[in-house]
Amino acid sequence: MLPWLLLQYRNMTTMSRNGALSIFYGLSACSWVPHWACHYYRLETESTFVVGSWSFSSIDSIASLLVYGSLIVINLVSIPVTKLRVSASLITGLCHVLIGSIHIYRLWNPFTFEVFGYPWPYGASIREAVIVFPFGLLCLFVSSKLRYRTSL
Repeated sequence: MLPWLLLQYRNMTTMSRNGALSIFYGLSACSWVPHWACHYYRLETESTFVVGSWSFSSIDSIASLLVYGSLIVINLVSIPVTKLRVSASLITGLCHVLIGSIHIYRLWNPFTFEVFGYPWPYGASIREAVIVFPFGLLCLFVSSKLRYRTSL
């Protein structure tokens, strides 16, 4: 999917570029849904969420719902409102790189990671590092290309 998006980005006309970018921002919005749902489920079940020495409180998870919900909304709004696209992809890229970096760091320097009262497997951290980090880089790439294009 990623190579297809890059090829589409490179070879598109104005109309098809907007179509591919609309798909990209829809996917970007969807990329935050699992993170949002994790905190929603955690609150509903009153289960634990621990990252290192930080045990998320209910307030922490409510704040996470607001942050992830905002990321979903800004990416969805970026589909028709093209002026938001640079900001949406920049913020989404930075946040995905941050989350991916946490999982990469965990692979080299193991620390407690617990979701819903269960230890988060290292294989799942590998998956997060392989999917989330590169998607964050792609978002930053799109943001830089769109910023460059709009500054001309």
